[in-house]
Parts: sequence; C-alpha cells; structure tokens
Amino acid sequence: MSLQYSLVRRNPRTASGEVRRTCKLDSELTRLQEELHQRIASELHDSTGQHLIAASLGVMQLRNALGDRLKAEQHCEQIDLSINRALKELRSLTYLLHPQNLFEGRLKTTIERYADGFAARTSLAVELSISPVVDSLPHAKQRSLMRIVQEGLTNVYRHAKATKVDITIEAREREFQIEIRDDGQGMMAGNRVCRFRPLGTGLRIMQARLEEMHGRLEILSAPTAVQRGTILRATFPRAFAVERNGRRSAVKKGS
Repeated sequence: MSLQYSLVRRNPRTASGEVRRTCKLDSELTRLQEELHQRIASELHDSTGQHLIAASLGVMQLRNALGDRLKAEQHCEQIDLSINRALKELRSLTYLLHPQNLFEGRLKTTIERYADGFAARTSLAVELSISPVVDSLPHAKQRSLMRIVQEGLTNVYRHAKATKVDITIEAREREFQIEIRDDGQGMMAGNRVCRFRPLGTGLRIMQARLEEMHGRLEILSAPTAVQRGTILRATFPRAFAVERNGRRSAVKKGS
C-alpha cells in the first residue's frame, strides 16, 4: 500500500492569462525560496550551533582535566565529534544551496558532478540514470531541471533519513520525467494514519518550478516498514516551450 499525492493545476488558455500566471508563479517562487533560506538558517542556528556549543563546553572540561590524561583524551574525542558534525552540516547545506560552478558544461555531466558532490558530503549513496537528450533542452528548461534535482536532493537530505537515493531522468515521446527515489522514512503522518504530512517549502518550490514549465509533481510514499521511502516524480512536456509573451511554440525534435 502506498500514498500518492498529485500536484496539478489547470493552465489558462489566453496569452494574457498566461503572462499573469507566469508573473504570479515568479513571485510565489521568490517568496518560497526566501522562506526556505530562513528555515535553513534556523536549522543551522539550532543544530549546527548546538554542536559548536558542545565543542566549546568540551574545551572547558578539557582545561579542568589536563592533569588526567584519560579524561583529557575522552574530552578531545567529544570535541572532535562535535566539530566534525558541525562541519558536515555546514558543508552539506552550503553545497546543496549554492554549489560552485554549477552550470558549467552539459546538463547531464552537471547533474552527475553535483550528485557526486552530494554523496561525498552527506554519506548518502546516489545512483543515476540520465538520458543524454536532456542536453538538447532549451537553456531555461535545463536550469529549471537542474534546480528541481537540486531541491529534490535537498529535501531528501533534510527530511528523509535515507541511506540511498536513485535519480532517473527519462525522455519520452511527449514529455520528460524525473524520479527521485529514496529509502527513507516516507511521508506518512506521525500518528501513523495513512495521510501525508503538510508539504514543506522545498516541495512547494518544486511545484512552482514545474507549473512554470506546464508540468506536474507527484509524490508517492510507502507507509509500511516493509516498503519504505518516497518517490518524487516530476513531469513536464517535451514538445513545447513557453515564450515571454505567453504564447506556446513548438520545439523541433532533437532540440
């Protein structure tokens, strides 16, 4: 048994309606990104800050134990542990939010490089299967697709308590599909009733990006101990690009 949550909205039919819709989505996306950054800043204050406070207390205890070699070594080990945890959180979150030189080279290579960096910093195993056709997408869609992958992995790192992530990007006849599958705790409500927790900011950002691309987001989550994890499935049309004036124009095959 699994839970499925679909996020799909109807598209307006007129060009003026399309322009208003795009402006509204841009504003919503900016608001959600600011909200996400505030939440992560709060996490750094609460979690990483606590590790550093623990290290500071360990230094104080170490000073009082300088005459006892065994106790001093124990305090040093605890200080090392606290500092290493703080560094890991800082390295992971700063990389997830603002990796350096993210959009250099082709998209497929960029995603592979980003996933390698994610795995190295978070100790999560990452498996990839990416169609090379993604490199032929329009530049704006390539950036949006990369951001969706980035936000999906950030969501896994912050919430899933997973050990493994599988990323699949397929080019179908009429659409592209991105799946980010983890083996974590799933999205079942805390009281074990079969319903989703309220969607977090990261998932709402993914939803807003996909709406700009006339796409949709589906979330599938297994609530049982036997079948764990969550699947984020993002789909957007392959055959059309949205121009600034709100009109939709056909994209040639292979582009």
